[in-house]
Amino acid sequence: MTPVKYALSARILHWAMAIGFLAMWASGYYMTTLAAEDSPAEELLFDLHISTGVTLVGLMILRLLVRATSTVPSLPEGMPKLDVKLAHLGHLALYILPICVLLLGWSEVDVGGHQVRWFGVPMPKIFPTMETLWGINMENLTEQLHMVLAYTFLAVAVGHVAAVVKHKMVDGHDVLPRMSFRS
Repeated sequence: MTPVKYALSARILHWAMAIGFLAMWASGYYMTTLAAEDSPAEELLFDLHISTGVTLVGLMILRLLVRATSTVPSLPEGMPKLDVKLAHLGHLALYILPICVLLLGWSEVDVGGHQVRWFGVPMPKIFPTMETLWGINMENLTEQLHMVLAYTFLAVAVGHVAAVVKHKMVDGHDVLPRMSFRS
């Protein structure tokens, strides 16, 4: 029998990661546009941004394990085929984009010769320190890719929320209870 809701672990991870990514987008925007370069505020936000990113890597691994081992509730009956296809593509993007963004953030720190730290605890170096590759500054490249994909992910997340609202208000398919904690 197909469940009506996602597993409790999936719901907890979904909302914890949503909060984490909201903090990441806010701190990333502030660091890159508002904070004075090399200011104490920028350094604090940078450290918190990296620590939150490392936390999200761990949560993403857990989320993938939960997704692989639990049954996903069915979409409401009567949803148009295009909506079903878009829902599947959107959910796929909501897994792939954060993985790419998180790995690019880690690589940006590693290739720049810095140490990824999780609230002060040194993390393993995954990517080699590399100033340039074929004449391309790798730290700048990973920074730009990280930012572009982070904003792409934000756009997909906004689209995800808009789709939930559209399904409720326009189509009469309330999909939010599948991910809520209410009984």
